[in-house]
Amino acid sequence: MGWLLITGVAVLWAGGAGAEVGMRALAFTDPSDGGMARAVVWYPTNAPETPVRRGPFTLRVAEGGPVTKGRHPLVVVSHGSGGSAFGHADTAMALARRGYVVAAVHHRGNAFDDDRDAGTERMWRNRPAQLSAMLDHILAEPELADRLDGERVGALGFSAGGYTVLVAAGGIAELGRIAAHCRTPPVGERFCHLGNEEAEARVEAHDPRIRAALLMAPVGVPFSKDGLAGVTIPIRLYRAERDEQVAASQVEELRDRLPVPPDYDVVRDAGHFAFMMPIPAAIAAEIGPPAWDPPGFDRAAFHERLNAEIADFFDRALAIERQGR
Repeated sequence: MGWLLITGVAVLWAGGAGAEVGMRALAFTDPSDGGMARAVVWYPTNAPETPVRRGPFTLRVAEGGPVTKGRHPLVVVSHGSGGSAFGHADTAMALARRGYVVAAVHHRGNAFDDDRDAGTERMWRNRPAQLSAMLDHILAEPELADRLDGERVGALGFSAGGYTVLVAAGGIAELGRIAAHCRTPPVGERFCHLGNEEAEARVEAHDPRIRAALLMAPVGVPFSKDGLAGVTIPIRLYRAERDEQVAASQVEELRDRLPVPPDYDVVRDAGHFAFMMPIPAAIAAEIGPPAWDPPGFDRAAFHERLNAEIADFFDRALAIERQGR
């Protein structure tokens, strides 16, 4: 539901007007067991960018550069099951060029390099707690805290990350709904292949600091209408028309259950992984499903539109004023 690209090299030369992009890695305490979890932060900087290699990714960033002066809005990011903090790097960098600080959690226990909790109650319970713990850390980090506007915090989630953001936004997840869904899953939906264990727990972890949420192909089945009653912040919701992982019904029923109608967009001809960063064709075969798109779908072109739409949504939802617009 968001596997990391573990072979080859994805090269990201994020262009566009605005500030240079800085990047740094952080560690914070995982509230589930006290272990150390990780995050990656992108932000506007005046330091020069250089190519930086991180695993399969080469990014053009100013590693460790200072954050530009001022108080910047913050967006926190939750990747899909088995994914990586780098899975939406191009979107994070586009937001950084618009003046945002973007912090992506690397979900310990449900990432490409540590997926021991996949499909378990621990996975569904720990993800929202990790997102909020990262936010705690970011807002207290000495080199970042005085550059952040804690009143303007948004959240972005993909797939299982969409579930994570919904819980943080005030949703109450009923894990028994997952097992019930997977007893008779929609034809062709791979979501249930995650190995979801039978669980009846409720997951509730509202983080009122989050003022707006953007959800891409989210896991929606754990949420009833009553469970979503507390989600009253602005939401933008995307569904991939040809999603092979999360059935259309999951996203559409989620849309219809939200108490405040979200901005809603069906991305024509897109597969589930269309929301992850574009991967060069030369290494797509090695990368596997996260690099694959339905025939004729241009992920790079889509991301030019997607990244602009995401920035525009957060500008509106967080009341960000920009000159000349």
